[in-house]
Amino acid sequence: MKRQPVIFNEQRLQAMMDHKKIDAVILRGTENSKYISEFFHNGGNLGYRPFTVFYFRDPARKPAFVVPAVDLHLAIDSTWIEDVRAYAMAEFFTDLDVHFYKDFFEAARDILNERKVKGMVIGTEGDNLTAGYRQKLDEMLAGNTIVDVALDMDIVRMVKSPEEIRRLRRATEFTVGAHESFRAAIKPGNTDEDLTRAALSRMIADGADGIHFINVGCGPKTSFAAHSPFPIGHTIKAGDFVKVDMGAMYRGYPGDFVRSYFVGHTSDRHKEIWKRLNEVQLELGAWLKPGVTGGECFERGYQHISKYLKNFPREFVAHGLGLNPHEQPRMNAVNKTVLEANTVICIEYSYYHDGVRHHTEDTFLVKADGVENWTANCPRELVVPV
Repeated sequence: MKRQPVIFNEQRLQAMMDHKKIDAVILRGTENSKYISEFFHNGGNLGYRPFTVFYFRDPARKPAFVVPAVDLHLAIDSTWIEDVRAYAMAEFFTDLDVHFYKDFFEAARDILNERKVKGMVIGTEGDNLTAGYRQKLDEMLAGNTIVDVALDMDIVRMVKSPEEIRRLRRATEFTVGAHESFRAAIKPGNTDEDLTRAALSRMIADGADGIHFINVGCGPKTSFAAHSPFPIGHTIKAGDFVKVDMGAMYRGYPGDFVRSYFVGHTSDRHKEIWKRLNEVQLELGAWLKPGVTGGECFERGYQHISKYLKNFPREFVAHGLGLNPHEQPRMNAVNKTVLEANTVICIEYSYYHDGVRHHTEDTFLVKADGVENWTANCPRELVVPV
């Protein structure tokens, strides 16, 4: 029985292709190839190891999927696409007794010839492709018109299927649980390494598949940093600033969430900054609705926070969440993407004062009839008692 997609929204892709009069898309970007094929592969970020989907507007031209030989069997078991082909990469033969092409482009030529691809409008990911791959692909597609659909695919992926929403919600739950353990470990005498271990251990114990990222700011050497990449061995003491930006992974989808703290005490000015950041963030989240643009969201959020904090530094105040932790709509001043129902949004505000970077981030599901704040119950108290 043919498997039906549960993540890939075929109607949405078809609508985009109809609107743009695109006959086919050839997609090798990590997120796009995973999204359409529903094979959550590893290694697609390597320039020499493409995983590539060929999808046609005409249903008579069946889609195809080209993968490295070493991943062929799992790809066949994972994808809804029936025509899966492999090229010799990492292994020359496997448990499947099938023909392997010498390289990706030999496989691609066969697919294009079989489907009589000539004189068509073909969408690719343009400047997002590696230079060598793009040059060879353009040469192979001579006689067709090539257009860049990178942004169009971002918009296609923006609206989430029920299964995507389930996975993102679970990833957020695991992230919030890990934060609970992280916050409990904020004590004088513990180190930023202890905080990191507490969060990672909780993610795995609760059922996450792994961690997408964790950035811990702890103590004066990293309190100012947006993305401190690893612990530095700082021992926590009273008065220290501690921040964590992190996301657990669940079935290929990440969480994304931030809270900031002071240990034991801080100034009234810090408390005022934190109060205003959270107030404006939550107001904007409650206001989200289908039909507004990313730019309109930014304008509302920026104007609101500017009433209280001078020289607000952020170029954007929110972003979509999906296979990539930063997706459309990116809410900056020039973004014209129109928000739609079933989009998952992370709203984040930050502000620098006295050597620290206050940062808060929450995750919202925008529905046709309202908004769900998935991180509403996570503590917001700025000061952790000692």
